[in-house]
Amino acid sequence: MTDKGELAVEGKVDEFYKKLLTSTIMEGYPKYLQEGLLKSMEKQDLLLLKKRKSGVKDNILDLSEVENTNDQILQAINNEEETVKVFEKNEFFKSYKYSSIFFVNKLDEHLIKGLVLRDEINDFFADTYTHDESTVIIQGVKNPTMYSLDNTILFKFSKLLSGFTPGDGDKKEIKYPIVAIYSKTMGTLEVRLDSVRTMYQASDIFYESQIYSVLTWFESYLNCKFDTVNFLPIIEYIKRNKQTEVAVEAQSMAFQNGGKAILENGINDNYVLPLLGELQELIKANQVVFDSNPEVKKLLDKFITEAETLSDLPWVTLVWKKDKTKVKFKFGHHDNDFTILQYYGRQSDMEKMEYVTQYVIENKAELDQLEQTNATEGGHSPLDNQVV
Repeated sequence: MTDKGELAVEGKVDEFYKKLLTSTIMEGYPKYLQEGLLKSMEKQDLLLLKKRKSGVKDNILDLSEVENTNDQILQAINNEEETVKVFEKNEFFKSYKYSSIFFVNKLDEHLIKGLVLRDEINDFFADTYTHDESTVIIQGVKNPTMYSLDNTILFKFSKLLSGFTPGDGDKKEIKYPIVAIYSKTMGTLEVRLDSVRTMYQASDIFYESQIYSVLTWFESYLNCKFDTVNFLPIIEYIKRNKQTEVAVEAQSMAFQNGGKAILENGINDNYVLPLLGELQELIKANQVVFDSNPEVKKLLDKFITEAETLSDLPWVTLVWKKDKTKVKFKFGHHDNDFTILQYYGRQSDMEKMEYVTQYVIENKAELDQLEQTNATEGGHSPLDNQVV
């Protein structure tokens, strides 16, 4: 692990860390995100992107004559200490490519305070905080930065990843943040992390291993106990009961006979999946015909039901119709394996990820309540007669 004393001297950001942060932003931040952060810094009077006649504080970093975004980022980090903290804060609240959600017992905040006192957790709001610590180890994570908000505590683990560019073999280093979000109200811990180029990945299960390393840290340092979220019945419940809000964009199916299929609705405003979804639409559109031929309808219903209920679903992609948020749920193969959520589309902020997490947990609560009611009344499972 990079020594904290070497990185932060008298409240200043070390030159190595500036170089690391610059490399990270150039490597992993799309241009629109870089420009958004620069504009945010301008609003905070940390720098100047355009000439102003008045209202400019003394000694502000003037980048108005620097045209290239990369050069603006480089100069901002090298010449304005506070810009580093802007990037650090952004890593808490930006959207990420992947996430995994777990139920967790209540965190012991006395243990957290003890870790802060021993410098094993960095408090973002502490007067002594300058920047994150980057852990130079392949396995595990250490010394997260903590950001507390009402009923939510965010922990950011920063790893230093090294890789060699294909062809010329030049060595590159980037900072790789992993954010764990503890929600007191939902009783969940969500681990979020971004995609990274293959040259930085130490194994084929890179993302899974990073999630495991974060869970291990919480188990070791905060005595946490986790339960995986069984997403499959929740997704089936959403597919059946929330069709006005959420649709299936695509899904992979592994049939009992060994056959496999990937169904995608493509450019389809009605969100109808091919084959199974089209058969259901055909039955609905020709209800009178099929009512007069009950045996045919019975055969088709049986085919659809067996295809849905007797096949495995390695993954399902859902789309929220209102804002087109698209998430792929990649289910674990075994009971103790966790589901990984993969977000598609342009990155913005964490609000969409927050919404999806809350939506899933709320629908799980609805499903649990229905199952409890049906069990009491001796009724059918709410997942009977599932539909795509």
